[in-house]
Amino acid sequence: MIQEVMSSNERMKKLIAREKIDRVPVNPLVSLYAAYITNMNAKEYFLEPEKAMEAQLLARELHGYDAGPSYNIPDGNGWDFGGLIEIPDSPRITLPKLTKRAIKSSNEVEKLKVPNPMTAPAMSRYLRFGELSVEKGFSSVTVGAGSPMGIAESIVGAELLLRWIRKEPSLVHRLLRIATDYILEVGQIYVNKFGSENCSAFSTYPMECHELMSPKMFEEYSLPYVKEIHEKFINMGIKKWTIHLCGDHTKNLIHWQENIKLVPRTIFTPGHEMDILKTGKALGEDYVIGGNVHTTLMQIGSARDVYKASKEIIEKMKYHPGGFILTPDCVLPSHTPPANVHAMIKACKDFGRYN
Repeated sequence: MIQEVMSSNERMKKLIAREKIDRVPVNPLVSLYAAYITNMNAKEYFLEPEKAMEAQLLARELHGYDAGPSYNIPDGNGWDFGGLIEIPDSPRITLPKLTKRAIKSSNEVEKLKVPNPMTAPAMSRYLRFGELSVEKGFSSVTVGAGSPMGIAESIVGAELLLRWIRKEPSLVHRLLRIATDYILEVGQIYVNKFGSENCSAFSTYPMECHELMSPKMFEEYSLPYVKEIHEKFINMGIKKWTIHLCGDHTKNLIHWQENIKLVPRTIFTPGHEMDILKTGKALGEDYVIGGNVHTTLMQIGSARDVYKASKEIIEKMKYHPGGFILTPDCVLPSHTPPANVHAMIKACKDFGRYN
């Protein structure tokens, strides 16, 4: 086995600084998978940040990938705004489910208020995880930067939200305004608590993909709020950013090129529906591209299949001028075979080395 030249921390810092690195970094986007391989149940993982950190660190040590610990509660925003969340005791590994949405009818929207992030059930846990990250010596604490549309969906549900987009646009804008205000308040809390230089913004856009929203709908509903968040986060001093384009966002790329303020060395991770090579060229050489091994392959494919797919993506993107990170195309499925994660990382070590 070839000895690693750089540590994961060195490799990632040099990548962002646009300095020479030894090989392509790899980030499997580990979430509940960490609980799966450490024999922890989902309720422990999602409700106890200390246990989530323990699982994350064990998974990182086991696989040796180039990413720090991360933590997120699916539909946590809907929980923060007053919804009810349930995490069954059985099966051991299962995702949380909102059993009640915060908003069920249009007349409830005007009464909706921005929750207190310090006491909100999900956000207070994220803040605690951030404290644990600092205690463990990690220099970057992740702060959620949206999308506002994703928060709105968590509050009311996708079916009602999409119906209101067509019939009650003022209600949607009210939800997006409240969601944006929440994101900005949370961002300021993180900056005050951890320092802007230690904050790394992460945003993901599943609702804005073409399968759910047309490019015109993105431009009318999401774009103004996304622009505001980027401008205000950057003014707060947040200079590190990862943007996940979940699904197909090909026709929205023009806005990321021309209309949304971006910090240098922003990391973009596109879904498998997007041509990663064309996406990298469209966004330009100032930005790092991450991606995009299909998560279905990660879960049900063989280790040989994952290794081959990872090799193909590495060879395609290895010399992207802005830099490249091998990742799945979305969060790693919780029941992914560990051998498949190993195969992904091994492909980086075998084919991702720079001369």
